[in-house]
Amino acid sequence: MVLKVFLTGGSGTLGRELVAQSEAFGVHFCAPSSKDCDITDYDSVLRNIQSFDGDAVLHSAALTNTRQIELDASEAIEVNVLGTLNVLNACKRFGKKMIFISTDYVFDGKKGRYKPTDPINPLGKYSKTKAAAELLVRTYYNSLVIRTSFFAHSFPYEKAFVDIWSSKDYVDVIAPKILNKIKECETGIAHVGSARRSLYEIAKLRKKEVEKISTTEEMTVIPKDTSFNE
Repeated sequence: MVLKVFLTGGSGTLGRELVAQSEAFGVHFCAPSSKDCDITDYDSVLRNIQSFDGDAVLHSAALTNTRQIELDASEAIEVNVLGTLNVLNACKRFGKKMIFISTDYVFDGKKGRYKPTDPINPLGKYSKTKAAAELLVRTYYNSLVIRTSFFAHSFPYEKAFVDIWSSKDYVDVIAPKILNKIKECETGIAHVGSARRSLYEIAKLRKKEVEKISTTEEMTVIPKDTSFNE
């Protein structure tokens, strides 16, 4: 049986990969453009979800430029928080399951190996908008929060930290894990990632020449471990 899912953020890095791999998992996405379904406009969201004859809504649309959001979080609040609230209210109104893509950055990174039941403590403005959105979604009984983190298909930097750890992986590795979660029809909170590794180890998976750096050399960065418990 094919599972029909409404997708926001279909033109993003994760959205494109989910659509590309969906057929193999028996998932069919309806993925309108942000112009056709503006998540910051409740009436637009309402019209789209009302006319969607499917099983669930996967909300992956978000602003993720952390540096820009630290300078001015107003647009991120509009998109990441209020946009999520619009999707949530539409899902509630029409009885659709809501699946929300959250981030490992809802954790402060002080201990690592986090479980879904661990308390969150977001530090930056981006992570606070995602945490706020996540908490809204968690008030709805028919919802699934997926915390994850990913690079595109290649490592984007020339240097990588040896003392920052994560369960992050590349989007083509993460996407099938999310598709499996969608098919499992769970509710609650799920962590989707790979084994705990340093960013340097993750970089070396796809890039031969990467310079090792540590947080002691980059004083604006602190060591952190946002990895998930296996």
